[in-house]
Amino acid sequence: MQQFKGRSLLGINELTPDEVQFVLDVAHDLKRQQKQGQRHELLRGKSLAGIFHTQSTRTSCSFETAMTHMGGHMMWLDNHRIWAGEAKAENWHDTIKTLTRYVDGIAFRPVTRELLEQTQELATVPVINASCPVEHPTQAFADIMTMREYGGGSVKGAKVAMLWGYGELNPPCGLPNSTLMMAAKLGFDLTIACPPGLANSASGMELAPDPRYIQWAQDEAKLTGAKINIVHSYEEATKDADFINVYSWVSPQIFAEGPDTGYRGNPEFAAYKATLKDDWCVSQKVVDTAPKHVKVMHCLPVARNEEATDEVLDGPNSIIFDEAENRLHTIKALLALLLQ
Repeated sequence: MQQFKGRSLLGINELTPDEVQFVLDVAHDLKRQQKQGQRHELLRGKSLAGIFHTQSTRTSCSFETAMTHMGGHMMWLDNHRIWAGEAKAENWHDTIKTLTRYVDGIAFRPVTRELLEQTQELATVPVINASCPVEHPTQAFADIMTMREYGGGSVKGAKVAMLWGYGELNPPCGLPNSTLMMAAKLGFDLTIACPPGLANSASGMELAPDPRYIQWAQDEAKLTGAKINIVHSYEEATKDADFINVYSWVSPQIFAEGPDTGYRGNPEFAAYKATLKDDWCVSQKVVDTAPKHVKVMHCLPVARNEEATDEVLDGPNSIIFDEAENRLHTIKALLALLLQ
């Protein structure tokens, strides 16, 4: 437990397989304690700064509730409260150096990975990645915890299909990248199905995960027996799948252009993406190509009847709200370990 104290967490690739398992074990224990009505005020008197540059429901609420359950406090710091950023009235260096005199940790959701890394360098307290364009480690932990619960306590050897689904407004590719590292470290097979991307186009039009993460995962998978594959059809991914995880994403380059000119409006990318709408929605017909026991996941928010149909999301195979609840328990575990 002491090896976590005072550390930051920017990505799953910073953790060893044993450390990942330990975080999950703590999360399961804290969930059990909560269900039994046991108090666990492990962070009494501690304060967390929550800085969110993009919208957040599950991540922000789970961080706030986790701090409250554990006896601590979280300050919500958006662009209306911080002089740096859009206001451009204070240097980011000064903002972070000041905050770290007040708080015991920072949960940060930036628009760029570079700002997250800069914040970690400036801070004297742990910085936790609350989703950036490159990784979404807290969601990946919740996904794996949920898979554990439905997989008999272990994910080793499980077969997971991560399916890209069309959505008008897309988040970045952080979750697929983090899931790649989880698969490699924990030994489950991961097949990611996504469109092939826009050929012969400008950088950022690809829809596959980051090539660096694919390579890192394939290298580490050699040690755990995991199999990592990137394919371009649902049928290739869903065969024999124990879990189907639906998600819509764009490259960090497209995401960084912003909602007005980027992931909603970049003309070349928007025109290409429009051609995918009919073929890249996870319907019950797609789910039926997997074994009957398959469980369907989505990290939410979901573009209903675009990424996946109501029939799938509300059907008997869906575990999306168990997955959403586990955001709370896994974030509790991370906070308890890093801010102890």
